[in-house]
Amino acid sequence: MRNKPIVTAVLVFIASMCLCASPAEAIRSRLFLAEPLLVDQPAYAGMRFYVYRPYDMPSNWYLTFDGYPVTKNRDGVWVYGTFAGPSLTATNYVVGSVVPAMAGLSPYTSSLQVSSARTLPPPPVTPGIAVQQPQMQRIPEEPVTSTYMPDWLFNSRFMALGGWKDSVDRIGILHSPSMPVAWRGNFPKVIYAWNGHGWFQMMAREGQTPFNVLRSNIYALTRQASQNRFVWYEADMPVLSQQASAWGYYWMGEIIPR
Repeated sequence: MRNKPIVTAVLVFIASMCLCASPAEAIRSRLFLAEPLLVDQPAYAGMRFYVYRPYDMPSNWYLTFDGYPVTKNRDGVWVYGTFAGPSLTATNYVVGSVVPAMAGLSPYTSSLQVSSARTLPPPPVTPGIAVQQPQMQRIPEEPVTSTYMPDWLFNSRFMALGGWKDSVDRIGILHSPSMPVAWRGNFPKVIYAWNGHGWFQMMAREGQTPFNVLRSNIYALTRQASQNRFVWYEADMPVLSQQASAWGYYWMGEIIPR
């Protein structure tokens, strides 16, 4: 075969490069090699995203491409993690439901990413030239926590949702009409929607997903919101996400039936 000598030469070159690599480079390539993994989020219809697993991540934990720790819990839902001291613990924020930084979550920082640290000596003083004293830098103040309290926080019919753990384990906001919706599992028996007056129940047939049920009830929900003059405000969403976490429910964010 005419190209056999060329192929053989290339293979010999690659082998020699691998053998010539320093031990440090070999270790580095082995430690930092992480193949991205494409995962499907069953909590969302058609939601797919990539995660990867650095060498120093705890077991069953991965990172999103923007550096936030995520894990797949026992319910098969990918959720963000938060730090409890030096350890990671799962939150109720479903991946994709919030902007992690806005929800108070922190990206994962490896303690081994910094190879060394050193202190620079002070600059030499030249005679006749005054040394400029370092100026005090103003530390930005912590953002003021909002004290906004929506009316539904004081509505016993709305807050009763927190006790329905047999039929609810996740809550989000329907995109249009904009209203809270809640259900349990990937194939719920009933879906609840807050129409401003009470929790409207939508029964699901066997095998129906939450998105199928919501999509088939859009007209009824829109009519109820109009009749009750119900308006869901954007400022209510972060308050409800915190309340969902306090109840122990997964926060699903904005729900757009497709």
